[in-house]
Amino acid sequence: MMYVPAVPAVPALPSPGRRTRIALAATAALLLAQCSQINRHVPPAEEQALGTDGVIARYHGLLNLPYSHPLTTAGYIVGIEKAPRGTIGVGEGHDTARLRAPWRLPDAGVQRDLEQQQKSFARSTGDPKAMFVSHVLRYQAEPHGIAPSLDYSVYGDTAFGAGTPVRPAEAYDAGWRALDRMEARIKADVAAARKTEAPFTHILMLSMGWNNDQLESLERYNALIQHSRAAARAEGVAFRPLVIGLTWPSVWGGTSVFDLANRALHIGSYTVKADDADEIGYGIANHMVNAMLPRIEAETGLQSVLVGHSMGARILSRAYYSADLLQEPVARTGPAPLVIGLQAAFSANRFRSGFELVPPVRWAFTGEGGPYQDHARPGGTVVLTWASGDQANPVARVATGAAHVGARIGAGIMKDELKDKVVPHVWKDPAAARAACAEARQAQKVLYVDASPIIASHGDIRNPDVGRLVWSMIGCDRAGG
Repeated sequence: MMYVPAVPAVPALPSPGRRTRIALAATAALLLAQCSQINRHVPPAEEQALGTDGVIARYHGLLNLPYSHPLTTAGYIVGIEKAPRGTIGVGEGHDTARLRAPWRLPDAGVQRDLEQQQKSFARSTGDPKAMFVSHVLRYQAEPHGIAPSLDYSVYGDTAFGAGTPVRPAEAYDAGWRALDRMEARIKADVAAARKTEAPFTHILMLSMGWNNDQLESLERYNALIQHSRAAARAEGVAFRPLVIGLTWPSVWGGTSVFDLANRALHIGSYTVKADDADEIGYGIANHMVNAMLPRIEAETGLQSVLVGHSMGARILSRAYYSADLLQEPVARTGPAPLVIGLQAAFSANRFRSGFELVPPVRWAFTGEGGPYQDHARPGGTVVLTWASGDQANPVARVATGAAHVGARIGAGIMKDELKDKVVPHVWKDPAAARAACAEARQAQKVLYVDASPIIASHGDIRNPDVGRLVWSMIGCDRAGG
């Protein structure tokens, strides 16, 4: 529901005349003052200073009034934006204070694999613009519902009050400090909830993909959470996750895909946004998955569940398999994570050893070097879905040669050429899915689910059956099969 500040009732007006005109003028002034609060926006000068103004300002749209689509459960939204490196205070190339380039030859790999990984990493982290955390919103359970508040904002004015305005050159480092504060608050949130009748049961990290702004992402998060909760409730089990949702600048152009110019920009943005997703996976999400979450898991005993859709699955899987790239990774001593990729937009070739693109494709693209080929090394459980009705992922085959795991072409590779790493399963019901999950986990393989019976198209992830699938995987992992 959209939040709109209450406007005082207009008093009854006297008969026409001078007093009426005075009353009308006073009422107009009052309404104008109220509207200045209702339409409260991040200062344009600050957007311009950071290079986050114009159409891409919708990636901090939740900081403005009016706003809509609040998160419907307790947790945090981490707003990631993109700005020129020099502007936000980060040097050329990758952030050497926090990251190192790929250095370890995969266990079953060849030298070409490592070289391709290094080139792919350099491309994704060498963009003239860099990703940074511009704001963090907190959603807290209160007696009347979920109350949003500002945890951090690089901007000075927001729908939630004053932010923490910083000089643009400090924005990058300020975002990292905000994540540190969020980590401490999450631990405190979990401890406080344990003193109530509704303790948290999981940490749920979510990411959406290509062509999703903040409001679209939140709408999808709310649907996934609602349907997963309903599936748990139908089994008499409580699912009360503390949510960490990412939003990121996933599209070029305006919001209308019917405009020809916008449609061209959307299509043309694919390779850039794929690199952007990997950049977040290497950096911000990598830190969250392999440093922040392990500390939270160890202290709270809660399991982390990572659910991504499309390029959101690319972000979270890239993070899951990138602990080696952190300067200071944290060894997991708490529960192992569960990673669910819904219609993932990354190539099946990420699981292959020694793969090289065919000419002339490899003359334009370096390949990726099988960064996921040591599929069981992180120690968690990976579940991926594909559907025959997914018509979005095959477009990537034309653009880059990538055989995405979310569609039929990638499925052929996963089931035929990578059968030693995959347990295939066709969705039927939760019981069968749990049995397949247990089999995959026991064998330390990826569970690869044909979700064609319940997913009709690439974006069809908001239906109740997908919630049942997600809960089945969480329930399987929680119950030990």
